[in-house]
Amino acid sequence: MDNLMAYIAVVIVLAMMPGADSMIIMKNTLNINSNAGRVTILGIVLGHLFWTFIAVIGLAVVIANSIILFSTIKYIGAAYLIYIGIRSFTAGQLVSVDDLKEKQQQAKGQLGEAFRQGLISNILNPKVLLLYITIMPQFMTVGGSIGENQQLVILAGLLIGISSLWFLLVVELVNIMKKWLKSRMFQNWLAKGAGVVLILFGIRTALDA
Repeated sequence: MDNLMAYIAVVIVLAMMPGADSMIIMKNTLNINSNAGRVTILGIVLGHLFWTFIAVIGLAVVIANSIILFSTIKYIGAAYLIYIGIRSFTAGQLVSVDDLKEKQQQAKGQLGEAFRQGLISNILNPKVLLLYITIMPQFMTVGGSIGENQQLVILAGLLIGISSLWFLLVVELVNIMKKWLKSRMFQNWLAKGAGVVLILFGIRTALDA
């Protein structure tokens, strides 16, 4: 892993690029609260751990090389993004800062859904799979003092750590913006906008070759 700093730079750029994960985090932070955004990140992290395990045991290459398996993941993932995008767009009035305490019980029930959205969308994201079999191997040293699987785990850990830090920052920024812009109508339209973007991400995922 001679190019570790280059890999870290690539991961930082990838983490900061707008994608389905960041939009789901923003949507849940807007629709529910900052805890929902953080729980969504936890789901995303577990999704990455799933793909790390799959890559370590060698199944990631098998899935990527199977047209049926890869296409199945791609289309189910695209459909799921469109589904949660529609859910966000058609959601009712958002929980405002003023009445958040009165809605705590409802929010607790939504935390589980936020976690599942982060987990499922990551597991069903074909771009995450490709990341493990195309980008990571470029920064691994074959025949080095550290085994390839160990290198993969280290690179995946860096990806998860850097991405999580960025996503936590996104949650805080969205939460600050939500407190500043207390208008329920404005927050509602922001959530609808996030829903539209998720739908577009789903469509793009389905159409990607």
